[in-house]
Amino acid sequence: MQTAVKLATRLNNYHSSANSWAQDLEFFKVEGVFFRRLLAAYFVRLSGARFTQQLSALETELGEIENNRYELDRLLSEHLSQIELISEDAILENPQDLEAMHIRLGRLITELTHKFRHTKRVLFALVEEVVKDDELFEL
Repeated sequence: MQTAVKLATRLNNYHSSANSWAQDLEFFKVEGVFFRRLLAAYFVRLSGARFTQQLSALETELGEIENNRYELDRLLSEHLSQIELISEDAILENPQDLEAMHIRLGRLITELTHKFRHTKRVLFALVEEVVKDDELFEL
């Protein structure tokens, strides 16, 4: 009985954190679209020789983030399905395997969050530089 209670508590914790991660991934998806639109809006100014290398690096980083987000979304969906099936006693899963996957997903989400934040800072600094440059020419 004690083991069943521990497993149920652990499954609830896994489900809660996995749902939180899913919300983070959804937010990254929305912000990723915004980033692409921001780059498109300033593309002409960013395509100057001065910004070419930074723009190319940003495009590469955004592509990697999108690929990682897509893969994490898939893995997270599978993980949530496993948690739900175990909760419903539909399957018997090795708790160590479930825990290992949960820890792995947590690490991958953290890595993606750090990369996302770094890319966001670089993108905003670049756009800010272009905007300031425009302001100089408007005077």
